[in-house]
Amino acid sequence: MSTKKILFISHEASLSGAPILVLDLIKRLKKEKENYQIDILLIRGGELYEEFAKVANNIVVAHYHLQSFSFLKRNLKRVQSIVFRKKETQQDKIDKITTSLLENRYDLVYGNTMESLIWTLPFYKKNIPTIVAIHELSFGIESTYSKEFVLENISNITQIIAGSQAVADNLINKYNAAPQKVTAIHSFVDNVLNLQKDKELLKKELNIKNEELIVGIASSQELRKGTEMVPVLVQKIKQKTDLSFKFINLGGTSKSAAVRCAKLDAEKLGVEKDIIFIDHNKTPNDYINIFDVFLLMSREDPFPLVMLTAAKLKKTIVAFEKSGGAVEFLENNHGVLVPYLDMDAMAEETVKLMQDANLRESYGENIYQRLENEYSDKKLAGKIFTIIDNLL
Repeated sequence: MSTKKILFISHEASLSGAPILVLDLIKRLKKEKENYQIDILLIRGGELYEEFAKVANNIVVAHYHLQSFSFLKRNLKRVQSIVFRKKETQQDKIDKITTSLLENRYDLVYGNTMESLIWTLPFYKKNIPTIVAIHELSFGIESTYSKEFVLENISNITQIIAGSQAVADNLINKYNAAPQKVTAIHSFVDNVLNLQKDKELLKKELNIKNEELIVGIASSQELRKGTEMVPVLVQKIKQKTDLSFKFINLGGTSKSAAVRCAKLDAEKLGVEKDIIFIDHNKTPNDYINIFDVFLLMSREDPFPLVMLTAAKLKKTIVAFEKSGGAVEFLENNHGVLVPYLDMDAMAEETVKLMQDANLRESYGENIYQRLENEYSDKKLAGKIFTIIDNLL
């Protein structure tokens, strides 16, 4: 078999859903397709840089200057440095990097997230097939590009992989993507999740008593994710039940403005002792594993990977209606959906679950079975491999 050269473009190498997903896809592809040579362009670096570097024949970090000095010192030999003059624009940088990469004569370019779209355009214009995996809904899309830019360029992609049916419908109905170019393929998690810490030991470490129930979120701390509503929700839960509980807010850092504001609100609302703030870390599954109830508070989320992790761990999941991919995953009694941004309803449903261990177990088993039967990692990765194969 002849060698096929593929360039993967990831918007960053952070410990977050989209980079984790594309890294897993690349690892699977390398294992199954020995004739594929894979290069990687990271628009920005991040904690997973080393993991991306291990699976790449060549790796380029476009904005490596955003990394720490220690990063550069450790990885200078791995980073292909491209020097820019101070007055060069973002488009100048894109042109310079893609012009250099075009010399490699790739057979296919795979961009991950909408942010990669502008980087794939030079390849598409040279008749190189391109795939862009889009995970974002409107807020995420228009936080990166203007609606006009998307409308103008959505046709300049060979194939689009939408992270959920909600994403696919949005791309077609709002941004005029050609339906025949769009395939909805949901995110997936590994068949086996790694857990580092024993449940009881972790609870002890967090000073959580055995009789205390645990409700929580695992999320970046930002407006779209609704994390600023946590203190108000905790107050409402306390008003509706005498059950002893702790709320874990996993994500962000103690230095971020969002976390600092949430802590301030918690103090003013008198619930600071009920919330445990935990910084984003490399073992989030350990914390999700001790939750009794897992909440998604997002205003908009295409198909959050952390939701699948919670399902894999058989957790009851509560989310808002009209919030994106969670709706199609949890509907038909696979989880609890409450009216959009209705904090009283979310508190009420959470309390019902806290009061009934059998109900929690039932929801947990239902969503686990759905994950295994309809969202298996092998099946979904296979769909992506088929699209790649058909374009090569």
